[in-house]
Amino acid sequence: MAFVELEDGSWINPDLVERMYKPEPSTDFWWAGLNHGEATAITDADRVRILKAVDYITDADRVRILKAAGFVKIKKEKDDEQ
Repeated sequence: MAFVELEDGSWINPDLVERMYKPEPSTDFWWAGLNHGEATAITDADRVRILKAVDYITDADRVRILKAAGFVKIKKEKDDEQ
């Protein structure tokens, strides 16, 4: 059993997490539903940590998570040649 430390200092066992979901699209937190019926509030960063711990996350998933959290890679634009 590998535990993951959450941003609030608490610990969670990723093997017990059955699903992660946002209660509403406008909220800035997620719920982690555990297999024994409880749910705990987690942040976007917590979600990434949990997914990394169970090897369910790919690089494409990381990009989608960061974009959803408001972090996007800035593409350099070519300078206009005159």
